[in-house]
Amino acid sequence: MKNKLISVIIPAYNSEKYIRKSIDSVINQTYTTWELIVIDDGSHDKTFEILKQYTKADVRIHAIRQENAGPGIARNVGIAAAKGDYAVFIDSDDFVEEEYFELLAKHDEDVVFINVRNVDENGRVLKKEYMSKNKHLTKDTILRSQMTGRINWGGCVRL
Repeated sequence: MKNKLISVIIPAYNSEKYIRKSIDSVINQTYTTWELIVIDDGSHDKTFEILKQYTKADVRIHAIRQENAGPGIARNVGIAAAKGDYAVFIDSDDFVEEEYFELLAKHDEDVVFINVRNVDENGRVLKKEYMSKNKHLTKDTILRSQMTGRINWGGCVRL
């Protein structure tokens, strides 16, 4: 995956309180060959205004606004707009460590699962999810299960 374009897709709904941290965690990656597509899913707060500020500051960041249709539809809109070789899905209240894409770049599989730590505002770990337990499933099963909520998001897929 080295030197491949990673398309990062973030669905956002009323995310003004935490979207900056999420976007900044993408901007601060050590692996810099990425595009960020944030889909504002009909927010009623200042989410889209924040997104416009980021799009003006970095040409790799794109904002799409749509009527509220839910995170699954927003992710599909992001996939349709993606130009990358791989897609990474991040929620608007999530952030990733700065070497996250660098670690993903070492893989060339169709689906790469990561393990997730849920933390509170103070950085205290609330829960650990071991997404790698799903690595035996087929790519189609994984994607369908994620879209329907049977498997949590936490993967990178080849487009």
